[in-house]
Amino acid sequence: MAITSAANQGLEIGRRALQAQQAALNLTSNNVANANTTGYSRRRAGMESVEGGAVSQVGNGVEVARVERLRSRFLDAQARAENQMKGRWEELEQTLGGLESIFNETAGAGSSEAGTVFNEPAGAGLSGSLSRFWNAWQDLANVPESGAARAAVRQEAEFMTNTLHQSHLRLQESRAQLDDEVVGEVAVINGIVDRLASINAQIPRASFGKGGLADLEDQRDQLLDELSQKVDIAVIEQDNGQVSVLLSGHNLVAGASAVHLGTRQVNSGTGSGAQVVFADDDTLAQVRAGRLSGLMEARDRLIPDFSDRLDELAGGLVEQINVLHRAGTGLNGGAGVNFFDPQHLTAANITLDEAIRSDLNNIAASQDGNNGDNGVALQISALRNKRFMAGGTDTVEGFYFTLLGEVGSRSKEAQTMAENHRLFSTQIENRRQSIRGVSLNDEGAQLVLFQRAYQAAARTVSMIDDLMETTINM
Repeated sequence: MAITSAANQGLEIGRRALQAQQAALNLTSNNVANANTTGYSRRRAGMESVEGGAVSQVGNGVEVARVERLRSRFLDAQARAENQMKGRWEELEQTLGGLESIFNETAGAGSSEAGTVFNEPAGAGLSGSLSRFWNAWQDLANVPESGAARAAVRQEAEFMTNTLHQSHLRLQESRAQLDDEVVGEVAVINGIVDRLASINAQIPRASFGKGGLADLEDQRDQLLDELSQKVDIAVIEQDNGQVSVLLSGHNLVAGASAVHLGTRQVNSGTGSGAQVVFADDDTLAQVRAGRLSGLMEARDRLIPDFSDRLDELAGGLVEQINVLHRAGTGLNGGAGVNFFDPQHLTAANITLDEAIRSDLNNIAASQDGNNGDNGVALQISALRNKRFMAGGTDTVEGFYFTLLGEVGSRSKEAQTMAENHRLFSTQIENRRQSIRGVSLNDEGAQLVLFQRAYQAAARTVSMIDDLMETTINM
């Protein structure tokens, strides 16, 4: 009876060994199959010795107690924090690159001037039109009785105002596009939040098994990585395996429940735009990082700032030129005429006064009333070098070149910061992959190991079977 019991125990040990090694082989095969699957985490069979009990001193073999999902929570948290910063700077990099094209010109009217900000033919854009506008007034001062010179002044003035209109329009179009992207990004975030809540609902049920949970956790972590690129989230893992996701201390995901973000259109000093709010209580969502943060920062701060400076430039030109022009006399003897419409003081609406548009003779060059005098034309031409912008510290062209320089420097900063965070993100991801990634060489070695163990277990079962047959035939 003792011999029979020992033999049965040996067969049971062999059977368990065959099952365990087969499970490990299947798990390794699954790793190989998913070597190129995005978000997949390598699995490992957690084998444990089966206790022999109070009677047996040999043991009862081995079993797969758990399927281990190889992952580092610390590196996951680092990667998501880096994703948030990278998402913000990459969006600013892209947006500022687009804004550069609006101000895409050299920082001066001539190609020989120092301080080139953007590589574009000389004289293009607003700086070129400003230069030609001042030159036209200088030409009029040289021949104050010339109708052709007055026509050139009006033509260059109209070109300059149209350039300001176009710059303003393109800025507003960029802002409207960013606003649409904010709304679209909110919809994408809500979709991710819904999927996370759905996975949370499945995790407690899957945790009773040994294999399905790991796949759900991989899907969940992949979604969290995607979400972290869009907004600055905090992730808290619960004891039951579910996660809570928070934005600015407000739950986006809690258990199987999801809280959506919403948008509401508001009008402010910077124009109409979509505010991001929590749909459950309509409170404002404070987004400080991620792509959504970059979109809102460019829409609400960068573009309005650039637009305000163009308005300041336009307003300064209108006020200064009108003061001088009203004091002058045109060829028709008329005085007190504005050159620009004094009611239109922004880049969006700056325009010539109707009197100038309807009759070139209303353009004043004379200061003393004589048609051959050029006093006013000289004064207006001299405004080119007068510091009446930025509180009397800069000229018109200097003020505009400062704006160009800031657009360029902010764009360069965004490019540098985005590249730095891409580098940091890549370094962290490489460390993550060293833990969770599938190495075909390592998996191949494991396959051989489990194969040999399976063959040995099979041989053990065969030998015990032979021994039992010998015992029975005695």
